[in-house]
Amino acid sequence: MVLRSALRLQSLVFLFSWLAIAACKGQASAAEEIRLHLSYLPHRLTEDASRQYALLVEELLAGANISVDRQLAPLKRTTALFKADPGSCVFPANVVALNMGDKASEVVALETVDIVSVRLYTARQNNVGATLEDFAPERVGYIRGSGALHLLGPNAERFRAINSEEQLISMLELGRLDAFLGHHPDTALALDDLGKPGALHAAALPFKNLEFRVSFVCHDNETGERFLKSINPRIRALRRSGRLEEILGPHADLFETDRSEENGPLIK
Repeated sequence: MVLRSALRLQSLVFLFSWLAIAACKGQASAAEEIRLHLSYLPHRLTEDASRQYALLVEELLAGANISVDRQLAPLKRTTALFKADPGSCVFPANVVALNMGDKASEVVALETVDIVSVRLYTARQNNVGATLEDFAPERVGYIRGSGALHLLGPNAERFRAINSEEQLISMLELGRLDAFLGHHPDTALALDDLGKPGALHAAALPFKNLEFRVSFVCHDNETGERFLKSINPRIRALRRSGRLEEILGPHADLFETDRSEENGPLIK
């Protein structure tokens, strides 16, 4: 009987030890998981991983030696979640557009995967050659949550925030807006999906230098370093093979690999 009790006690000790080890392993796995905050973009990043940024994320993470928890949300919410979450990264992003303020030095950008520019869109039959200053601010639209807004001067707060590229295009066609500030190539992709390629006149804003290197941005800590070390080589491989260009399509203004990241004219 004493022997049986001893064996039972030994079994219980073994069971509790195994449960403790399993719990520790579970906690360690959770701690090692990297949260990737993804901004929902109707023509580039959705639940459908078959095209554009969604396909790029899928291919970059496939077989990566890190555990990633992908969290998709609207652009403005994604930015807020990333800023409040030191164990995370965000995509698509740009350090300047994130408007990190005095915490800009606490984040790090990975290799550039794309270039996004802000362009002034007007009806093709009108205002060719027009500039932003030619329009009343209240008659100019922009995509809600755009990280470029704070770079557009004192009138920017009077511009009209609109939820989608389709709405911006429709409001311009109906005369409810005189112009809108759209992201390229997102607006070009929206026009393609609407069957209206080339329907609008697009003018660059070179005096504002509103071109952004787009990539993943992480908090500059151990978690961000693990993500960077795993994903940067995969970005380079996709670029070298031509697969990056294939994924992003003909509208992409791809980063020129012989242009210095440090000295290039693009906003970092």
